[in-house]
This record gives sequence, structure tokens and C-alpha cells, in this order.
Amino acid sequence: MIDLPVLFSTTADYYRFAVVELRREADVEKVTRVGEDAGFVQLKNGGIERLHELASSGYLRFCKHFAAVEKHATTKSLEHEDAEEIAEWAFDGIATRLEALADSGEYTPGSAISLHTWDSGQGPWAPGKVRRPLLEMLMDEGVRVVPGGADLALSVCLGEDRVTTGVTPSRYALSDWAGGRIRLASRKEQVSRAEFKLEELFTHIDLPEGDVAVDLGASPGGWTRILRSRGYGHVHAVDPAGLDQRVLDLGGVEHHRTTAGEFVATFPRRVDLIVNDMRMPPQLSAHTMLEASDMLNPGATAIVTLKLGTNNPVKQADEAVNMLSEAYDITFARQLQHNRHEITVVALRA
Repeated sequence: MIDLPVLFSTTADYYRFAVVELRREADVEKVTRVGEDAGFVQLKNGGIERLHELASSGYLRFCKHFAAVEKHATTKSLEHEDAEEIAEWAFDGIATRLEALADSGEYTPGSAISLHTWDSGQGPWAPGKVRRPLLEMLMDEGVRVVPGGADLALSVCLGEDRVTTGVTPSRYALSDWAGGRIRLASRKEQVSRAEFKLEELFTHIDLPEGDVAVDLGASPGGWTRILRSRGYGHVHAVDPAGLDQRVLDLGGVEHHRTTAGEFVATFPRRVDLIVNDMRMPPQLSAHTMLEASDMLNPGATAIVTLKLGTNNPVKQADEAVNMLSEAYDITFARQLQHNRHEITVVALRA
């Protein structure tokens, strides 16, 4: 049995770098562009399980979402079809696959299934206009469609170059959001948009247990606020700049008006968690985290964003992650939806 091609999404500016990592880490036969931030890859050996394993191990850092590709066509070949006809085209592939899964016992008719319809670039069809008739067709067949959280996800990607559809086990998708595009709502207590990065990370991993944390480069205090709200009793917020008064009023927050280097060199205690979202070159961030490693209890967690830009980010990420590996075991490394020009790395003190 030939493994199905796998749709992958990335950030538009990083598509070529996602392909570089795919070709380097996996046994790739062919990569096909779908749109500005998506493509699909056929492996010579393996499929979505293999790519999920590589991404979960931190080797595919620029892929945000995976989906099986059971049917695909060029946008040009479908250009005369309207949104409802595209929905019918997608439905035919999905229905056939669901029947096969039901026959094999991998799907129980009537059980919940997620529906992901999304676009990659400026294609001729709006996802919402395709989703509505597709949803009706599925419901007419007795399929119970939910926004997310199901074991299986029906994926339809409407790209500038191609359209794909398939049925994917959600555990291999990396994200339960269409294309990995998680949407988080702003809250009145939010003090910075940077909070979304940490909140999104905690949809992928559990917040490490502990009571005392250090936030390097804390201003204006968004990550400090999240750590306090999620149960850390005391957060040392390190930044020469000020903190939002709402963060200072939380209690349990100690503001150190100094640089990260000075703080790390003089702080006498061990802590349970260090987070770092400072704007600095990735090698310098890694060096700072190496110096800070002795502050962590053995096995405790460090979270750092590596600011890469688009000037050879694969090499930059390699070098920074290799540096971190001198003192840490890397458990997560990925460009998240809210990262923009960076990746988030999670590591355990070795």
C-alpha cells in the first residue's frame, strides 16, 4: 500500500524553508505547491505518521499542520466550477474514504468529525462558500460535523495552484485548527499581543509544574501575567523597562530592573521555569539560556523564542538549537501561528 501524499502548511515567507527541512529530514519523492503557505509532499517511504514523528521531535520546525491528501486537482482544471460544485468534488473523495474507514472499523458512522476548509493564497473560491454546501452534504449522509476535537478531520484546502481534500486522524495533524491557524481571542486583562505566543504553545504542551518562574525580557509583562494566572506563585520579571501596572498589581510578581545577563549572573536561587521572549539574534538568545541553565532545577523547563528572520533561518535555527543542546534536552521546536519570524523552543534542563 502506497502512503498518501501529505498536505503541509507553513508561514508564507517560510514555505521554501519548510521544503528544505522536509527534503533534509524525510525521504521525499516530490513536493507540490498548493498555495502561498501550503504544499503537499509524497514520501518514498512513509506518510503522515512519519512527518508527525519528525515534527514532534523538533526536526520539522516550519510545518504547522498536516492533512492527508486523498484527492487533488489543479485550480486551473476546476476554474469553471462554482463553490457548490467544488464542495461536491470534495464530498466525493471524503465520502469514499469514510466508507472505507467504516468498513475497516476505523470510523463509526454517526461519530463526530471535524471539518477544516481553508485557503492558501488568493484562490477563486472562498472557504466559507465551499464549507456551507459541503456541510449540508455531509449532514445529509448522517455525518456529525463539529468545529474541532474529533478523532478525524475532513480537510479541504483551496489553494492558488491546487485544491486538495482528505480525511486525517487528528492526532497526526499537529493542530486541530484548519491549516494550523489557531485563533485566540483578546481579553481585557491582556497587556501585549506577545501573550498569544505563549497561550498558543500551551495548546500543544502542558504548562510545566512548578511555583517559581523567571521571565527574561518581561516588559510589559504579558508572559509574566500568563504564568501567574496559570498557577505560578512567584514570577521574577526581568527587564530594565517597566511593567504594566496591572501585572504589578497581581501580587507574586517581583520586577528586577536589570538586564538578563546581570540577573543571571547574580540571582542566587534555583527556579522551576525560565521563559525568554527577548528580541535578540538566535545565537545570543541560546547563549543567554545556556548561562541561565544553572538557575533551573534538574529536569525543569526553559521556553525561548528564537528570532530568525528570513536570512537562512534553517541554519540559524540549527546553530541555536545545537547550542541549547549543550545543557538542555529539546522537547519542542516549531514556528507557531503567532510566531511570525521566529520559532518557539521548549527544553528540559539536562
